[in-house]
Amino acid sequence: MPPALRKHLLNLGGALLIVGGMFGALESLLRAFDPWGMRYFEDLAVLANELFTYDSARGYVIPDGTHTFSHWSATLRDGARHTPATSSGASCRVVVLGDSVAFGYGVNDDEVWVNRLAAALPDMRFLNYGVPRYNSTNALLTYRAVPTADLYVYVVVNNDVEGALDPRTQRFVGGGQTLPFLVRYTNFAIRRGDSTDYAPPAPDNRAQLDRSDKRVARFLDEVAALMRDPRMRLISFSDELVTNTLLAEGYPVATVRYPHEHRISLADYHLNAEGNRALADALLPAFTRWLGEACASVAGGWGTFRAKGR
Repeated sequence: MPPALRKHLLNLGGALLIVGGMFGALESLLRAFDPWGMRYFEDLAVLANELFTYDSARGYVIPDGTHTFSHWSATLRDGARHTPATSSGASCRVVVLGDSVAFGYGVNDDEVWVNRLAAALPDMRFLNYGVPRYNSTNALLTYRAVPTADLYVYVVVNNDVEGALDPRTQRFVGGGQTLPFLVRYTNFAIRRGDSTDYAPPAPDNRAQLDRSDKRVARFLDEVAALMRDPRMRLISFSDELVTNTLLAEGYPVATVRYPHEHRISLADYHLNAEGNRALADALLPAFTRWLGEACASVAGGWGTFRAKGR
């Protein structure tokens, strides 16, 4: 090999080693610290592809037991998420229905907003039947499967309009969770730049769902079926299409602001521990009022119900 060519090849090899080392170091740093929260997609894959189990009564459930994810864990008991602060001996039963927001996706059992409400209202027994990706069909099925409650609370979000998930035929394949972190971050940056999914809703948005959409018609029919029970209450978030639609339909909805500033990460819009605390604080007045209405015969009237420490 001519000396000049050998020198060029050595220089090229050295440059490739330097560049490869830089990319390797960056990959290791991203994998170790994950500043944008890309492991969110790994958790979704575990939930959808390994844990979601078909259930003839509710559509699908998460099996009982403690399940550990990237930075959090969740315990399921008797088909409901464990609420450690609630009292099993309380005579007034409150059943929470909904998707990942109701479930408290991304935080430990004691940090979920339902658990914080249970600590503030110790005379009530809270049963959290929320499951990630539940829609209105799953909420209705779960309501029918859990008939012995004094109060039902359905947490409604925009994607409740989507079709129900069937874990027997559907799998989660998004997020590139098997790819190197460098590739995941690059793909996410491109996707985020082309999407409005990661931005909070515009203030004072009065737009509504398209009632000509068959999914919307199904959703409204299922909400109507739920609301035939006087024990049912609705929670939704301000400036969302589904909230505006429910209000336009004449339903009484406890509307609160979703605390977007307390999301878990850039990739994960779910609420962190502080966000769950803020949500519990915002909902405490509504729950205090509802519990007084629903459980008056159990505990002697509206005035019995006071938030702990208030």
